[in-house]
Amino acid sequence: MRWTEQCITIDRAQARVTRLRKAVGVGAKCLINLGEGDGQNNVMVTNTYRFGNEQWKPRHISDYIRAVRLWFAKRCPGQRLRYTWVAEIQDGKHRADGQGRGVIHYHAIFFLPPGVRMPFADKKGWWPHGSTNTKKADKPIGYLMKYASKPDSKTIGGFPRGARIYGIGGLDAPGAAFKRWVLWPAYVQGNASVNDRFKPATGGGYLNDSTGQLLESEFAPTGGGFSSFIRVRTTPRSIEAAGPFSWFSDRPMVVH
Repeated sequence: MRWTEQCITIDRAQARVTRLRKAVGVGAKCLINLGEGDGQNNVMVTNTYRFGNEQWKPRHISDYIRAVRLWFAKRCPGQRLRYTWVAEIQDGKHRADGQGRGVIHYHAIFFLPPGVRMPFADKKGWWPHGSTNTKKADKPIGYLMKYASKPDSKTIGGFPRGARIYGIGGLDAPGAAFKRWVLWPAYVQGNASVNDRFKPATGGGYLNDSTGQLLESEFAPTGGGFSSFIRVRTTPRSIEAAGPFSWFSDRPMVVH
């Protein structure tokens, strides 16, 4: 009886989707809150391929972001480029022939300072792999969550092997702390605030690299593949955390 009651099976694809949605949702909100002025100078860029996944490389999106960073560093010295991108598999529903290509492409939102205009990536040569579309993002978080909601456990396997499915850049220390916290498992969230710096520990669990405190994992793998686990302990919670703000009192937050 204990075996069936205490065992869980993790859908690794669904877990990846869940991390995507949590990270993008929290990250985008933190980024938009960092904006100056009315926060309305946001741009969405869609980058697509002229070829199939067989010619795709993991560095393509990294090279593109690096090019935008270099432009931004010259255009806005001393400022931090704030962006979030999400990968998507083209389903072909809007193609004239109705055929789905199953090719990866990217949607990126850039949160720009007032008065800064994003150049067209095609003209700059930032995306030589196909075409790009640049437009104003009136509701950037809505755009991002729309695309973040599309992947699921059935379709995420269509991404090329080794593909990152999201990226976030430009967070300040509090924003990075919030994003880190929402991605922790519940037994860590119940014992650590956003000020704590827990990281996955060798052999399982989470280690606070500042204090040396180890929170051991509540589950252990039952076999190969790391998809089936059995509960080996229940870690006491200091609080029943309902979100990163659960740990805060009326005192101002200071994130280290």
